[in-house]
Amino acid sequence: MKKLCAVFAAIMTVATIWVFCSCGTNDMLDVSERRSEYYTAADGTMAVTAVSGVRENPYQIDGKAGELKPYTLITLVPTSFNIDAVYTYTVRLGSATYGGALNVHPFAASFSAEFDVEARGEFTLVIHCGGNDTEFVMKSLVTPDMFGYDRAIEAAKTELKPKGKYEIRVRIIKNPLGGDGVCWHVAFYWENSRSGVLLDPVTAKVLAKKVG
Repeated sequence: MKKLCAVFAAIMTVATIWVFCSCGTNDMLDVSERRSEYYTAADGTMAVTAVSGVRENPYQIDGKAGELKPYTLITLVPTSFNIDAVYTYTVRLGSATYGGALNVHPFAASFSAEFDVEARGEFTLVIHCGGNDTEFVMKSLVTPDMFGYDRAIEAAKTELKPKGKYEIRVRIIKNPLGGDGVCWHVAFYWENSRSGVLLDPVTAKVLAKKVG
């Protein structure tokens, strides 16, 4: 009898592990982008932001989630925009260093660059231009009291009740309704339509929604 109980306990342990592992895998099954960090810093000459996470490549709206790859996107907005200015950057993230050119975006009066790593925690960003170096300590606006992407998805599903086959983009963004904070934006994309919701990242309160 003791032997039978031991076998049963072992089976239940394996089953439990399998269930938890499955949940950890499947919660990203339909996700085509997960953006979990939002950084910002500024001085008298420029403002910089950075966002990081994982997203599909190629990045396209087709109702299906593809293979996910890490990324960090840096955006620089000079106080005085000069389309001919040449900006480069260096990022020190842990023991690694990344760098390159920032590309001009003339319509948005900004410059941007991207590298294939997901930033986590604080990092250092140095902007180089015309022989001058400007260093920023990039601190995320995401705080420990904010819930994660998985709860954001579940709250969005409860609110929007999406049906059929779709892809999900779940992103921490600057709150478009005002203030200096961030919110979760969860959007469900079908091949020809979309629905989305803005959520308070602490209370899960619905701030706005759009049903396609």
